[in-house]
Amino acid sequence: MRADELLTTAELGLRLRRLPERRLGFAEAGLPHSDWVPAARERLTELLALPDRVEHRDGALVRTVRRDGIRTDVLRLEPEPGLSLPGYLLTPEDRLDPSGRIVLALHGHGEVESLLGVDGVAEDYHHRFAHRLALAGHTVFVPELRGFGALYDLAADEPGTTLRYWRWGTPMAYTVQTDAFLHGRSMLGDTVADLMRWESWLAEAYGVTELDVVGISWGGDLACTYPVFSNRVRSIFASGTLGSFTEVFRTAGNAPAHCLPGVLRWLDRSDIAGLNAPVPLAVHYGALDVPGPTNLSAALNDSALPAFDELRAIYAAAGAPEPTLIISPNLGHELDLEALTRWLDRG
Repeated sequence: MRADELLTTAELGLRLRRLPERRLGFAEAGLPHSDWVPAARERLTELLALPDRVEHRDGALVRTVRRDGIRTDVLRLEPEPGLSLPGYLLTPEDRLDPSGRIVLALHGHGEVESLLGVDGVAEDYHHRFAHRLALAGHTVFVPELRGFGALYDLAADEPGTTLRYWRWGTPMAYTVQTDAFLHGRSMLGDTVADLMRWESWLAEAYGVTELDVVGISWGGDLACTYPVFSNRVRSIFASGTLGSFTEVFRTAGNAPAHCLPGVLRWLDRSDIAGLNAPVPLAVHYGALDVPGPTNLSAALNDSALPAFDELRAIYAAAGAPEPTLIISPNLGHELDLEALTRWLDRG
């Protein structure tokens, strides 16, 4: 057989599109809000593969650093045998006894250095927001998330083994994600469980009673998902997220951490975020964060505003104040520190 006798793409139909079923989507399920919430929350728990009881193991204060009028407690938490996670609690020096309310700052694809304002680290789309919030008087906790920075390779201590995720300039086979899939888990689910563990330990060790959750991009996904399982979250500011899972991958080419296997059979992002009602929730986009050849984030895609309308409908059904939509002119996929500060200081 000659090569010119093979079928070509021009001779084939290549328009495959699988439509989401959303069997427990709020609009599709047709359930009263009071019945929908427990059913959707139970399904989300299964999709995330959260354990019946999320427990932290040992947490510890490793050292304390003081600079720029900020005390930083360098913390370490062990969520499961063989794995420890770093976290950083930033407290203004004039408030060494935390009030019980903190900001939980969740990074996107990047490292905590970009939030903390570490010397010599170039500013990126996070705009050092954790450090700047602490300078403004907020107590801020920054956990480093699985697959990033010091946690780039979760099997680094095992010679010949790798469970890597994300680092610019290196091959990214995303083995930590595929390993999770093989075991019926996901990075999203495992990271949500980590945040629940951190919250529990911070409540015990520091008396934390309330959290304002702030995240951008991957951190925005987490900001919409983790609070569903918390009773301490006071408000949510989610930047660069919410649009449909479908568009995140079909048009924006996002990285696989944003994936939750089987989710579109049951729920989409707006349904997940809607489970937070009545917790006040702000959704933020940069007006320039649209699909294009140089933008692999593209949070403000064609599904973003319809998803926000779906979110509003869920909050209305819950009898809650409607969520806030913020679109910052002249910004791309990046945090708007002024908008965030107004949200946190709104009273």
